[in-house]
Amino acid sequence: MPNYITHVGFDKIQNEIENIQKLLKGDVAKKIGEARALGDLKENAEYHAMKDKQRLLATRMEELSQMLSGAEIIENLDLPAGKVTVGKKVYLRNLDKDRMDIYTILGPVESDVDNDIISYETPIARQLMMKEEGETVDVQVPIGTIRYKIEKIEPYDPADINQKSDDPLPF
Repeated sequence: MPNYITHVGFDKIQNEIENIQKLLKGDVAKKIGEARALGDLKENAEYHAMKDKQRLLATRMEELSQMLSGAEIIENLDLPAGKVTVGKKVYLRNLDKDRMDIYTILGPVESDVDNDIISYETPIARQLMMKEEGETVDVQVPIGTIRYKIEKIEPYDPADINQKSDDPLPF
């Protein structure tokens, strides 16, 4: 399955990869060289600490690269109007509690439950996929069943997402 991501999320990951590359080639490499110059590497705590940092950064860079591997930009997809899909903001009337629940459905990399951004991989999103405005849906959740009426479906607006373009992604 492709990894769906917004252009903003894609750019954030790209920027983080570039920053890690700069660190690895610059500051980390310099400090490893300086620590190596201090002598015996077996008992050189500075050297080992910088090598650990180098490994952690390389691992993080690999994780980020995997996130971009096979990524599909949501804004480039031809998404059907009026249906719940990735890249949509969904207004759900909870018929049991008579309240409105609003979710934006994006990819797992950008999910942020505190801001009602859920992954298309979540059980709720999977049960809503391809449903239309006006439909009533029984959504199975761990605590039971929630009965929703889909009031409105609209494309997500990047301005609604509470992530600034220069903030790191919440991993």
